Amino acid sequence: KMYATVVYEFGSREEMTPEKLRKLGFSESRALKIYDASRKSMGADLSEVDVERIRDFVNVILNLYELRDRLSEYLSQVMREVAPNITELVGPTLGARLLSLAGSLEDLAKMPASTIQVLGAEKALFRALRTGGRPPKHGVLFQYPEIHTAPKWQRGKIARAVATKLAIAAKADYFTGRFIADKLKKDLQERIAEIKELYAKPPAKPMPEKVKGPERPPFKRGRRGRGGR
Repeated sequence: KMYATVVYEFGSREEMTPEKLRKLGFSESRALKIYDASRKSMGADLSEVDVERIRDFVNVILNLYELRDRLSEYLSQVMREVAPNITELVGPTLGARLLSLAGSLEDLAKMPASTIQVLGAEKALFRALRTGGRPPKHGVLFQYPEIHTAPKWQRGKIARAVATKLAIAAKADYFTGRFIADKLKKDLQERIAEIKELYAKPPAKPMPEKVKGPERPPFKRGRRGRGGR
């Protein structure tokens, strides 16, 4: 977005100065780096017509950024009205995604934590059930910051803890309307800290067992007859 803003404001690199860059919100060191890079650029000179067409295109990009911000603000407002506990626990974007996958707040409130944990990973779950492979540890809950930044061996446990609190939050939003997200969030953070402390190191990998070949029956020497040679 900042790059598009710079292109729209200046158009040509000849119009760029460190002072003007600082007015756009850049720090002094970053403004100097951008200015130096523009002076070392080997790009061809652009005519006024080219600059105007580029500005038209960049204006479309900036309008899309503005539209995204407005939609994000609208989504946050609606989610805080519909599901305040879920929104406070995991944020409006992830909360809305969970509601979309579940079908409604009522359906999400009636789901067990184990189902909420794998929402969005249904294909992987059914493939694991069909083939006997490993089931997924999480679905869209992977977008939760504490999960996707955690080591792999901790993600399943953290996802289970988040899903448990989400199940409680969804029931509170749908059935009672009471706001209990503060306590849920505090308990969740304590549980995540406990998981990170208890499972700080990766589990030891089991030693592969030696594959034994098929056993051969013992060799029996045949008896010779009395008149045999």
